[in-house]
Amino acid sequence: MIIYLDLNIFDRIEKIDLLEENEKNEYLQLLDLISNDNIELPYSNAHLNDLLRGWKKNPNYIDGHLKNIKKITKDLCICQYWGEKKVWWHKRNIFEFFNSKKDEADIFDETLDEMFDFGLGDKSPIHLTKKFPLPNEWVSQIKKDKFAQLMFPTTIEQKSLYNLFADLYNFQIKLKSDYSFYKAFKAQLSKNISSLKGNKDVVNYIRNNDQAPNNLKLDFSSIVDAYKPKFEIKENDNESYYKVIETFYKLDLQGYKTDSNFNNMFDDGLHTFYASHCDVFITNDDRCKYKAEQTFSKLNIKTLVIKSNEIDKITNL
Repeated sequence: MIIYLDLNIFDRIEKIDLLEENEKNEYLQLLDLISNDNIELPYSNAHLNDLLRGWKKNPNYIDGHLKNIKKITKDLCICQYWGEKKVWWHKRNIFEFFNSKKDEADIFDETLDEMFDFGLGDKSPIHLTKKFPLPNEWVSQIKKDKFAQLMFPTTIEQKSLYNLFADLYNFQIKLKSDYSFYKAFKAQLSKNISSLKGNKDVVNYIRNNDQAPNNLKLDFSSIVDAYKPKFEIKENDNESYYKVIETFYKLDLQGYKTDSNFNNMFDDGLHTFYASHCDVFITNDDRCKYKAEQTFSKLNIKTLVIKSNEIDKITNL
C-alpha cells in the first residue's frame, strides 16, 4: 500500500514530542501504521515547493524538516519531470533535490527588462517596443475597469506596447506573490463567468457544443468547461497531470474552500496529482481535502482521502 502524506502531516510527526496527549496518541497510531513493512511513503517536489517558501522566510528549520521527511520516506520520490509522459518513482536524496530547487528559484527574472537583457542593456531589442503607441480608444476603455487599472498600471500611463508587455509579465508574478491581487483576480474572473449565465448566445453555444439537454441547469462548471484554455498536450506530456490540476483549479475558482494564495493552491493541486498515484492521501488541510476528494470523484480516481484521525478507514493492509 502506498500512502501520500501532506506536508502538515510530516510537520506534526516531526513535532510529535511537543504535542498534547490526545494529538500525540493520534500521531503515534499513525506512525505505527506507516511503520508497517507493507507501506511505502513517497515525497514529491510539491513538498519541496512548500518547504522552499518556508526557507525564504526562515532557513533555520529546513534541515530538520528535510531530515524528518527523509527518515519517513527513505528518499522514495515521486516526481513529474518536464517532458515525461509518466511520473517517475525513484530514489533521490531529498537534500540534493531541495538544493536544486533553491538553484532554480534564483534563475527567474523579476522584470521584463531582465528577461530580455542578455547583457545588452538599453540596446536590447525589447526597448524598441517603447516606440509603438497603443490605440487611445483601447487605453480609454481599460481605464474604466477597476481590475484593469490594477492589471495595467503603467500601460494606462505610458500607452506603449512595451508597457503592455511589462504589465502582463508583472501580472503573472503578482498572482503568485500578492495575496490580495490573486483574490481580486479570482473575484473578477468569477464575476465575468457569472455574467455569461444571462447571455442567451453563450447558453446556446454551450448547449449546442456540449450536447447538454435543454432542461439542464447552466452552472459554473459548464461555463468554465466551454471557455477553458485548451492545453497543447504534446506527445511526451502526461495528460493526467493536466486533468487533475485543471479540475482542482476549477474547484478552487468556485469559491468554496478556496485558497487565497496561488502558490498554495497550485501546490495543493500538485499534491493531489501525486496522491492520485497512491492508495491513500492523508491531509489535515480542509481546503485541500475537499478539493482532492471532489477531483478524485470527478475523474473516477480511487484514492482514499482522510485526515490523520481517520486511519481506521484504511483497510486491506
